[in-house]
Amino acid sequence: MSELKNKVKKLFLLKSGPEIRKRPDKEFDLVEMPLEGIVVYWLSLAKLYPRKNVLEQEIALTTEPYVNFLLKLLRSNLSFQQCLDLAQVKIDNFLIDLEKKLILMAISVLGMAHKENPQQVIIRFISKYPLSIIYESKVLATAKKVAEHLLAKRVPEKKFLEIDHRLPPERLMINLLVYNFLARRVSYQQLQSYAKCVRSFYFAEGLSLIVDGFEVDFIKHRLNLQQKEIIAHTKNKMELSARLCAGLKQGLSYEDLSLISQAYL
Repeated sequence: MSELKNKVKKLFLLKSGPEIRKRPDKEFDLVEMPLEGIVVYWLSLAKLYPRKNVLEQEIALTTEPYVNFLLKLLRSNLSFQQCLDLAQVKIDNFLIDLEKKLILMAISVLGMAHKENPQQVIIRFISKYPLSIIYESKVLATAKKVAEHLLAKRVPEKKFLEIDHRLPPERLMINLLVYNFLARRVSYQQLQSYAKCVRSFYFAEGLSLIVDGFEVDFIKHRLNLQQKEIIAHTKNKMELSARLCAGLKQGLSYEDLSLISQAYL
């Protein structure tokens, strides 16, 4: 636990001293952070919470959207029950968006596995994020042009090959389609070389399964199972965070907050 605690403290922004250090370059992501890391974060905050201006500094430095929202609830004049209710609304909306984006990634991966025409892939995208015919054509044309420029090494790979659930839907769709265009032009091994730009473990594993030659049915089954697990674990971490935030709002002791955490661990 001590090793994990040190790792989490480096990834998050808290430290034991009275000052809060500058946030590291690599931001933490609630979806990929282990549950134990979430516990360490909130219990560390509980120890620092009584200190002057700690909450304001935390809000200013925390870019993780849901955690930042909870911190603002903690600062607000709302009751702890109102904070819990609003946190639940945020959880529901976040998970709906996350599920849609994971489905987009799965559609793209399966399209690559089938070497499907990107035009068919974008039609499947539209079932999750409806687009006008004009905008649909623009997204498709943009992705095709980007893929051509990438092959000619005229544009930066990181910008157009980044895959992350935190990207806006429009940009995520374009970047995913870029992979679908590339998959029809290059070998799977070369396609995997682009994985260094991928932030999502979910999409990266999908690419890896294609390269390793797994059957499409297995890839689909694997992606479906992973998606359910990611949603379930993320929901658990968000609900725990909401309860610990509300506990701080109530003025619960460190020991009581630890007991709440044990229920989730």
